[in-house]
Amino acid sequence: MLNPITRPLAGLMPWWVVLETTGRRTGRMRRTPLANGPFDGSSIVLLSVHGDRSAFARNIADAPHVRVKRRGRWHSGTASVVEPDDATLRRFSGYARLGYRTVGDNPKFIRVELDGVASASR
Repeated sequence: MLNPITRPLAGLMPWWVVLETTGRRTGRMRRTPLANGPFDGSSIVLLSVHGDRSAFARNIADAPHVRVKRRGRWHSGTASVVEPDDATLRRFSGYARLGYRTVGDNPKFIRVELDGVASASR
């Protein structure tokens, strides 16, 4: 319900990003606004408050290559659905943590490893 309202601002405002996935049935690009999460230069973590039942998480399971629009720039990468942990959750904004705790239904993290970026921890 909120996605059509927030989509134009997501990816530009610092607290939102746009996750672009490929529809598992249609093959069309699907864009979803999400809370901006921890970004270390080689990966970004996003929050799926409805866990792996959300449409974009199911799209990722079928086609993990995604794009993320963050602060006006598109980044491509490979996404995976991972279990949340408290240390990473603390790095999200209060807005995201509130959603995690109030509307979260088996929440998961979406970790996007960015293409062409070497990580010291790999």
